[in-house]
Amino acid sequence: MLYPGATPDVQAYLYKCICQPTLTYSLECMSSTATQMRQLESVQGRLIKQSLGLSKLSHNTTLLKGLNIEKIEDIVNRNVLSLYNRIFKVESPARRLLQHLLSRFIWYGKTIPGSLLDRVVSMGESPTKRAFNSQHISKTSVTINDGLVDSIRHLLFTDNFTKPYSHEHLLIHLLTTAF
Repeated sequence: MLYPGATPDVQAYLYKCICQPTLTYSLECMSSTATQMRQLESVQGRLIKQSLGLSKLSHNTTLLKGLNIEKIEDIVNRNVLSLYNRIFKVESPARRLLQHLLSRFIWYGKTIPGSLLDRVVSMGESPTKRAFNSQHISKTSVTINDGLVDSIRHLLFTDNFTKPYSHEHLLIHLLTTAF
């Protein structure tokens, strides 16, 4: 990832294929706090900035949007919904446990904090729809019409960005530290 001649699109591709799955591995199986999610988002931002040769003072949000990189929380939420749905498709002790928890939720309206069902409910999803509906859980679209993000994306994908002191590299640094 730190290869100096690699373009930002190659680095973003490597990050999405190798680093992000490693960073989010098995997070759908455990409950995490908001502080832990912020720490993971921070690690993600530091890795991206380091691979692009930007300073620590650069802001992550517009840079990640410019590279079409999803937030860690969105990936984990999608994986939680996928796991929940897949458990209900196969006869297993986990399915029987989730069926019991779901029936208690339907009857009493309460969940066990930290459980998979609790996470699905806290996302605002219908647990019965997600359990028995086999609709595909799609990736969230990261691209948003925003002038700043479009400018950053344009500058990132120019040929001169890979040169550390080029105008494009300096402009990206200024745009990400100014806001």
